[in-house]
Amino acid sequence: MTADTQPSPESPRRRRIGRPRRGTNGAGDMQSRERLLSVALRIFAENGYDAVSTNDIARAADLSQSMVHYHFGSKERLWKEAIRHLMRSLGARFPLAGLDLADLDPLSRLKVITRRFILMSAHDPTLSQLIVHEGTARSSRLHWLVETYVRRGFREFDAALEEAIARGQVKPLPVADMANAIVSASAFTFSLKPLVAEVYGIDLDDPALIDRMGDTVIEMIFSGIVAQPGTNN
Repeated sequence: MTADTQPSPESPRRRRIGRPRRGTNGAGDMQSRERLLSVALRIFAENGYDAVSTNDIARAADLSQSMVHYHFGSKERLWKEAIRHLMRSLGARFPLAGLDLADLDPLSRLKVITRRFILMSAHDPTLSQLIVHEGTARSSRLHWLVETYVRRGFREFDAALEEAIARGQVKPLPVADMANAIVSASAFTFSLKPLVAEVYGIDLDDPALIDRMGDTVIEMIFSGIVAQPGTNN
């Protein structure tokens, strides 16, 4: 570079707008990354993967599109990182398995796991909404989601059901059918909050109604809805 082509102190070399130099603003980088993850989760859950662009996410986060590529490289990686972000948060707050369940009999363990799943879904229905969008067609994203997270959760239900059947606590119905019914009843009601509010005027953000819904789901699953003789007033 010759003297007359070198940038002067008054005219610094230009760089691409919206793309920070790596390592120059760690706190700002982390804040923008967290904001993109939060916004991406909401938009993917509301609209599905295919209907969303990285520009949509960047605009909703009040950031440039180049920031998405700076932090994540692609829309699919952003989608995966957003789900990892969600699952870390839910796993820390609502563990489906733990030492506190070790001494419970299979049926009691199954009830506790179901209750936790209900509370998790009520707290944040984002995961259920994402699964609804991805679960309608087989894809590489669905495969990744199942193998990375979903199958693990189903295995907790499967194991409790299999042990309960072996002990004669649960009818010997197909485990896959029962696990799917329990998970669907526990989770997807809360992803349909607007529908429930429109039909019944019920606000499923109300903690008292969340507890009532949990009681109802568990009663229906484990005791059924047919009244036994002498139980009605």
